[in-house]
Amino acid sequence: MDGRPGLFAPLSEGMSSAFAASARMVAQGIEASLPDAATLLALLPEALREGSARGYVRHLVHADPLARYSAMLIVWRPGQRSPVHGHQTWCAYRVLRGTLHERHYRWDAQERQARPCGEITRTAGDTFSVPAGLRHIHALGNDSDEVAVSLHIYGVDQEHIGSGVNLLVDVA
Repeated sequence: MDGRPGLFAPLSEGMSSAFAASARMVAQGIEASLPDAATLLALLPEALREGSARGYVRHLVHADPLARYSAMLIVWRPGQRSPVHGHQTWCAYRVLRGTLHERHYRWDAQERQARPCGEITRTAGDTFSVPAGLRHIHALGNDSDEVAVSLHIYGVDQEHIGSGVNLLVDVA
């Protein structure tokens, strides 16, 4: 598409830095303004905090009246995990209960697939955010023996929460 390789490299680097800074600011804003885990967990009736045997369950708990973002509580039973994905929008999450295992992947543009490149365990209180795109591809899952609950905030309004968040990718 670009007939002059490198012409837009400085723009790409500048935008990558801006997006990364924006993702950090989102995480900091969330950490500074969210209520504690017990208050957030109380938004879900006890019966819904146990999840479903069919897969992790998402519950919309807040939709910004200006349609800038939506917040969901996700309940993960042991062994449940998300598909490998990037994001069509910025995303931030906080683990409220239990632990989540996050596997990281790096996008291989030539092969058009993601390759594993690391992992981390996130515990209650951990907050993390990422910009839109394929720079942070991951899969979240509950590898423990207890139910985990996390709060996810996505840069889409509630009308697009089902189709405007995950960017599914193939894995090598």
